[in-house]
Amino acid sequence: MDQNTELFKQLIDTFQAELEENLQHITKALLELEKGDLSGEELKSRIDLIFRCAHNIKGTSRSLGIQPIADIAHPLESLFLAVQNNTLALTARSVDLCLEGVDGMRAAMQAFVAKEPLHFNLEELIQRIQKGSQPNLTPPAPTQEKNQPAKKKASPAKNPEESDTIRVSLSKLDRISALMEEMQIGKIAIDDHYLELTRASAKSKQLNNHWSQTLLTLQSQANAHTGDGLQKAVAGNSDFIADLADTLSQMQKTMRPHINELSILNNSLQEEVRMLRLVPAANLTCNLPRTVRDLAQELDKKIDFTIHGDEVKVDKIILEGLKNPLLHLLRNAIDHGIETEAERLAKGKASVGKIDLAIQQEGNQIVFCIKDDGRGIDTQKVARLALNKGLISKTELDALKKEEILNLIFHPGFSTKEIVTEVSGRGVGLDVVKSSLESLKGQIKVETTLDQGATFTLRLPLTLVSERGLMVSSGGHLFALPTSGIERVLTLNSDQIINLEANQAIALDQHPVPLRALSDLLKLEKTEPALPDRLFIVVIRKGWQLMALLVEDIIGEREIVIKPLQAPMTRVPCVAGGTLSGNGQVIIVLNTNDLINQALQLPSGSRLRFHVEKTKTQTRPHILVVDDSITTRTLEKNVLESKDYQVTVAVNGKEAWDLLQKQKFSLLITDVSMPIMDGFTLTERIKQSLELKDLPVIIVTSLGSEAEKKRGVEAGANAYIVKSEFESSQLLEMIAQLV
Repeated sequence: MDQNTELFKQLIDTFQAELEENLQHITKALLELEKGDLSGEELKSRIDLIFRCAHNIKGTSRSLGIQPIADIAHPLESLFLAVQNNTLALTARSVDLCLEGVDGMRAAMQAFVAKEPLHFNLEELIQRIQKGSQPNLTPPAPTQEKNQPAKKKASPAKNPEESDTIRVSLSKLDRISALMEEMQIGKIAIDDHYLELTRASAKSKQLNNHWSQTLLTLQSQANAHTGDGLQKAVAGNSDFIADLADTLSQMQKTMRPHINELSILNNSLQEEVRMLRLVPAANLTCNLPRTVRDLAQELDKKIDFTIHGDEVKVDKIILEGLKNPLLHLLRNAIDHGIETEAERLAKGKASVGKIDLAIQQEGNQIVFCIKDDGRGIDTQKVARLALNKGLISKTELDALKKEEILNLIFHPGFSTKEIVTEVSGRGVGLDVVKSSLESLKGQIKVETTLDQGATFTLRLPLTLVSERGLMVSSGGHLFALPTSGIERVLTLNSDQIINLEANQAIALDQHPVPLRALSDLLKLEKTEPALPDRLFIVVIRKGWQLMALLVEDIIGEREIVIKPLQAPMTRVPCVAGGTLSGNGQVIIVLNTNDLINQALQLPSGSRLRFHVEKTKTQTRPHILVVDDSITTRTLEKNVLESKDYQVTVAVNGKEAWDLLQKQKFSLLITDVSMPIMDGFTLTERIKQSLELKDLPVIIVTSLGSEAEKKRGVEAGANAYIVKSEFESSQLLEMIAQLV
């Protein structure tokens, strides 16, 4: 077959994937056989599987003209045919030879694709495998193979779910994901436009109410000669404003079901696309048993390595990013953690060390847990080495908890190994694990008990594409903080800031959390809080570390699609990428892990300053609420206090009038129908009083006739709200205009 045709290239791509899958099956089965725990049908099924895989590799590689792979697969097939026929016993030496053959076939495939010569001696490898099959077995001749048609047609067992599947290239999935992201951005834009329409509808209703009140005022002030003309002049505007309000309200009601449906469809499609990228964790872990076996042999240790939950599916990007971190952790567990056989026996332990890798999904996170029963980590030794290396001061060390001391092992260059080996490296490893996980928006936690072992827990998101973000402003700019890195959002007063030596903190669950201004971390222009007695705080987390960030304002939470930065800005401190707002504005998405790192590097004495003198002179507007209904009083009081107004209540007009003689208020909100003194009478008294005539009055009542509205205006009310049309936003806007 012409090797330059497109068909041949496609066949090679398919065979390369099939070869890797078969080699993984062979490796896994060999390691299971080596443990010697199998018997009966399980033992027979593993031997049959290896034979079938080797047989299929040999046949397909021959048909494609990749002869070195076929030459290695043939003696492997012969060896396991002898094992099948009980003419050859499988030994540790046989397993070693078979694994060498697996490595040889993989290397031969890479050389064929790269069009390079083999980097190993093919004949020597084949002879050693054949020698391992002697003296009980002679490789079968071609004629003998023809007499075994049933075995030639045998193929690895297939999952029933794979019968209706096809292979799709990752590049095509990437394009689908990119289109899905663009669709998600469009959906976010539609949501933003709908919010604007909602606001416009609310404002049109307010305009309609204001216009009605203005019209009543004009009509009450007009004389007989100008009344008819004035009414005709404004009648058209009244109809237009009312029609505008109805139109916007109807548009809002009509759009809502369609937006809900679009949101459901978009979320379903996004989930389906995300599922396409998910692959079993076994794709990553399939080679780990071989790695553990080889390292254990190199260090003359006996290790029982088990994997649980590798059927859990994870985003392919996450798996690719986890490959090196997992290898580093396993190397450290084998080299640093698991003792030699003599050490274990002296401690009363089993001679064979245990390493377990457990994988499970928890919500929208994937958790990898690596546990060994080795030496554990000596926190005193860690602390001593950290001091000797100058990684921490004695004062700082004394303030650290056990888990905080353990996290020092992730510092660059830190190592507890006295002898540098090829396995443990030169102090490089755990810091790489930590930085790699942070790039995947993951976290790592370590737990240990001396002489009982250590456990490393890795938590990562299931996907890196779309998530929720908290929109905040700082230094006059808008930023997004991924909610996955946010612990809590708070609003505090300046007097709640705690001074700790040269730094500042806040109290969170009775524990101090360091406080920094986001503008300081991002080196932006410093701006004072608009209200020093109302500070907006976002508490972010990185593992066990918490950091409180002071921001100018918290805009709200929304769905975001994070776009990574392109070269040459692929690694900007504190920046995870960018996202688009509904109007196309680029919003920087911040990296919470980097922000904490940056905060810890700020010099001592970086303090936030507030204009305390200014706040002392500022007073909150004091509002008097008058209503005989406890439900209405409570509702209005809660609405106002949520916006930081000072509120006093009265149950009737007489009580309110008495309070007005004793205290100064910024505004009065009153009902009409009340015992002793009604709202109209109270309003008239206020407007007739020289001391109180400038006090703004808002009437909130269930009386909604035009005559009653007119009487309210004539009494001197600045605004008239009918309870059936009551909206807290409308009331708050009127108060803001009048106070």
